[in-house]
Amino acid sequence: MAYSDDEEAFRVVDRLAGLDAFSRIAFRFGKIIGLTGSATLKAQTVKRPVTSIDSVYEYLQSIGAYDWESGRSSMQIAKHLGLSQITVSKAAQKLLERGLIRAEKRGKMVRYYLPRKP
Repeated sequence: MAYSDDEEAFRVVDRLAGLDAFSRIAFRFGKIIGLTGSATLKAQTVKRPVTSIDSVYEYLQSIGAYDWESGRSSMQIAKHLGLSQITVSKAAQKLLERGLIRAEKRGKMVRYYLPRKP
């Protein structure tokens, strides 16, 4: 008995509806193997995008900011990196939480710098 393409599609949808998620994936993978004759998987490396956190940390490293005098305020960092001040402040806050940078406040000015390595 020959089925039309529409009837075959409905049978496949009905069959898939009764399967759990893993079985649906395995079924579709099996269909791909049946169509192509092989299942070659190619591993691809995904490069992590550079974030504002990375940019702030690398900037402080590049200028050698290890104390108040060489440290920079969030506005100075923002101007140099071309980011908004709030973006730099949030990035600096995350770096502070991780202990990767230090902050020192004198008057109204807060400067960020790297801790000295022992």
